[in-house]
Amino acid sequence: MNSEKWVSALLLLQLCCFSCGSCGKVLAWPMEYSHWLNLKALLDGLVQKGHEVTVLMPSATVFVDAGNSSGFHVEVFPMETNQEDLASLFENWITLWSNEFRKLSALEYGAAMQKLLFEYSGLIKQQCESAVLNKDLMKTLKDARYEVVVSDAMSLCGELIAEVLGIPFIYSLRFSMGNTLEKYCGGLPSPPSYVPVPMTILTDKMTFMERVKNMLFFIYYDFWFQNFEMKVWDQFYSDVLGNSVYLYDSYVKSVQ
Repeated sequence: MNSEKWVSALLLLQLCCFSCGSCGKVLAWPMEYSHWLNLKALLDGLVQKGHEVTVLMPSATVFVDAGNSSGFHVEVFPMETNQEDLASLFENWITLWSNEFRKLSALEYGAAMQKLLFEYSGLIKQQCESAVLNKDLMKTLKDARYEVVVSDAMSLCGELIAEVLGIPFIYSLRFSMGNTLEKYCGGLPSPPSYVPVPMTILTDKMTFMERVKNMLFFIYYDFWFQNFEMKVWDQFYSDVLGNSVYLYDSYVKSVQ
């Protein structure tokens, strides 16, 4: 066989056996409700292109039902929180911003939202602890040799799992409270006089007082995110990895 035929044979062998489009192994760390629908659309596309996708799912879940998709593998891990408590938290959240927002003052709404955000953060942290501190689960994931973690940025822990496994991670983002991740980490222009804060039922056409209210929510979420949320998670990540971690920096680096 001459050299040209050898080259053609080798190229054909590479396309058949070593195609990155059919050999990728993806681990997904999801979130509930619309965030899951957003991530699921991305994962469906990966499956259609031949990637092997595994959804890492807690035993307590409301909306994430990867079992309905024959293209996904599912790795379930146990956690203490039951499905009823999880559903109750999200139902209270939806009720607050869908039905009660207009009945409350900005201060009342901010206090109520802060309470729910702390509850949500504690729930996700418990879910994260149940995963990364489960030695058998981590060993199973390491042995599976995944190549990348795809994570919803609002459901913290995906980047920690990727760090433990020693693989890169990619964020999928539906939206963040106060557009904090979009404007500080993604560099997305977000002037509060024109861009309404998510979950405030404000539109891009606001009165002067609505713009003032929107500005107050921007300031509130910035303060809460940087001074409370990140400090708790930075400490947890540092304890797991054994070195100082600043999660905010990981957000910034992930979009650069």
